[in-house]
Amino acid sequence: MHLVLDYGGVIVQNGDEREHAHLLGADPEADPYPGWIAYLAFRNGFVQTTDGYVDLLSTLTGASEDACLDYVEKTWLDPEFPAANADALRTLAAEHTLVLFSNMARPWVETVLAEHGVRDCFDELVVSSEIQRAKPHPRGYVECLPEGDEPVAFVSDEYNEDLMMGECLGMTSVWVENEDDETPYREPDVQVPSLAALPDALASNGGPVGR
Repeated sequence: MHLVLDYGGVIVQNGDEREHAHLLGADPEADPYPGWIAYLAFRNGFVQTTDGYVDLLSTLTGASEDACLDYVEKTWLDPEFPAANADALRTLAAEHTLVLFSNMARPWVETVLAEHGVRDCFDELVVSSEIQRAKPHPRGYVECLPEGDEPVAFVSDEYNEDLMMGECLGMTSVWVENEDDETPYREPDVQVPSLAALPDALASNGGPVGR
């Protein structure tokens, strides 16, 4: 099976970056928060390198380059990455083709995956910082599709923002349950409590049925 996996919320858990606003000398309650502006610029491809992100963040906040780099380390390069998720990725990669699909900057994703020893689990990384379109724009979804007609499942913790578009392109939706208050507009095809539960869910069901 061809499995497309979301990054944040499924593989890793990024905290609220405003918790580290003091590193920038920024007001965490500022609206818009300067860290979000810099992140969105990188995520959407307007800034395409970490150096560019740091330069923009420094301009927005007045913080030094070193402070901005420390901020990157504390926020985007040190997410919560459960060991059970790394084990699940290795198990899934042994049986399926894995593609990572994320509204994230490629260098940060690659750094985190490499540090946890799972970069090689993925055949491809499709990230918004390179395609300059964030989900749910269809460009990234199309790039995630296989060349053949094998069944495709998209695994994400966001149904309305992620999975619904995937269903429109024929992907089976696998929703990783979260504590979000937003109710899914439709019933996902498959629900699992965590990424760690996905290998057993696939094995017990023979894999999600293609749409």
